[in-house]
Amino acid sequence: MAGVDDIIGGWIREAEKSGAVKDLPGYGRPLDLEDDPHIPPKYRMAFRVLKTAGFAPPEVQLFQEIAALKERLVAEHSDYERSSIQNEINAAQQHLDVALDKFKSRS
Repeated sequence: MAGVDDIIGGWIREAEKSGAVKDLPGYGRPLDLEDDPHIPPKYRMAFRVLKTAGFAPPEVQLFQEIAALKERLVAEHSDYERSSIQNEINAAQQHLDVALDKFKSRS
């Protein structure tokens, strides 16, 4: 029985042979996986595929939230606010760590 990779590979080969993919944007060029530098490199390809399919996993949102909080932290001068932002970063990082552990266990 063929695996999912074999089936998808077959579809891609058929589309290439028929010329159906030549008019697609980016055809023949490598994927730009640097569109979100806040996502660790080992997750970029999987998240890029999901994003292209119209699905952004919660982990991506957490990466982006943490990055935005870190930017706020750098710009903030009040010690009280910096402490509050750091607490938000820590909480978001814990959520992300749990989500990534679940993601790893599924792979």
